[in-house]
Amino acid sequence: MANISSLLSKQNFFIDLLIDTLLVQKFTNIKVMKLEKDNYHDYMIVCTSNSLTQMGAVIKKIKTQFTNQKLMHEGLNSSWLLITINGILIQIFTQESREYYNIESIYFDSEIIHHYA
Repeated sequence: MANISSLLSKQNFFIDLLIDTLLVQKFTNIKVMKLEKDNYHDYMIVCTSNSLTQMGAVIKKIKTQFTNQKLMHEGLNSSWLLITINGILIQIFTQESREYYNIESIYFDSEIIHHYA
């Protein structure tokens, strides 16, 4: 039982580090969701970027900050950037794309555990 608690504590700490990185990089409307029905990810972070340059910069920052973690990303230089790291899915949108795709509605059954407006 202690092992499960330890794993959850480490993942929550990792999420906090990712959120801090996103806040420092000036991303907005950050939501952290607990994914119950996803076989690959335990949590999802959704946030809004002000520019494509900002989206590219966060990839470099996360790679630098978390060098020992396996990171995959898709959508560089587009209005929707996906990052997968340590069982966490990060979806970064421009404002227009976030409104258009409305990704939160797909995950309507997931619990929002943090919201940074």
